Amino acid sequence: MSLNALDRLLECALFIAGLAFGSFLNVCISRIPRDQSIIAPPSHCEACGDPIRWYDNVPLVSWLLLRGRCRHCGLRISARYPAVELLTAVLFTASYFSFGWTLLTLKSCVFAFLLVGLIFMDAETGLLVHEFTYPGIVLGLVFSWLVPTDYAATAFLLRMFDKQVRNASWLSLLDSTLGCLVGAGFFYLAWALYYLIRKKHGLGFGDIALMGMAGAFLGVKLILAVIFCSPLLAVIYVCILLVREIFASRAKTETGALEEEPFLNRQIPFGVFLGTSSLAVMFVGQAMWSWYLRRI
Repeated sequence: MSLNALDRLLECALFIAGLAFGSFLNVCISRIPRDQSIIAPPSHCEACGDPIRWYDNVPLVSWLLLRGRCRHCGLRISARYPAVELLTAVLFTASYFSFGWTLLTLKSCVFAFLLVGLIFMDAETGLLVHEFTYPGIVLGLVFSWLVPTDYAATAFLLRMFDKQVRNASWLSLLDSTLGCLVGAGFFYLAWALYYLIRKKHGLGFGDIALMGMAGAFLGVKLILAVIFCSPLLAVIYVCILLVREIFASRAKTETGALEEEPFLNRQIPFGVFLGTSSLAVMFVGQAMWSWYLRRI
């Protein structure tokens, strides 16, 4: 077998592995926020309760063959299931194309797995569970020792205080730790200021833990890009919602429909934007920084 053919085979294997991990993620997304076991009972239709046979539980393929419906009761199965499986597989494969067969690819796959789970949990339930974020912080710190981060920002800070760490692994671990503190600390400060002004919780502590996890994986330099990008994505999303709300309000006025909850009182799943920004920065963060530094 040629080297090129072996690469294609390994890429297919990684894609299939991504589908399998995505299938497991679906179980976590459905059960962990609801305090249900991910082990028992086995996979079953949420509508009729009938168990799902192994041949109806093949990631992505079974959903397509069944046309998105339960074999027993015929009710529709959420498109979230194939979406999570396909997205996880694509991110696993993209990790290989970006970083090759290295430990950095493994680190990227683990980070992507955690982020996809958290993004969909927050979108569905508004919860960012500590079963993902806390172990994610630990894994990010462990990977920083095995796979050095871009610790240029931390090295610069050390030079400012006339300090130096010569060992790359220790410097990477320090960068990961500072990234965790910067990510979590920035949004903790934002939460505290919002609470002091409005006496309401503008952020959940799950968002803060998510940023701590992202900082542990990405380090100081890249978590700064996440801090910049995630509110920007949220603002774009809110603007789209606001435009839709304006048109919907006009329609309700014409029909005499009752007013719903005021727009400014609605909550948005901010973890979705934190996770999406972290995924994007993982792949293109270095390019973003290079582009920015060339223009200042």
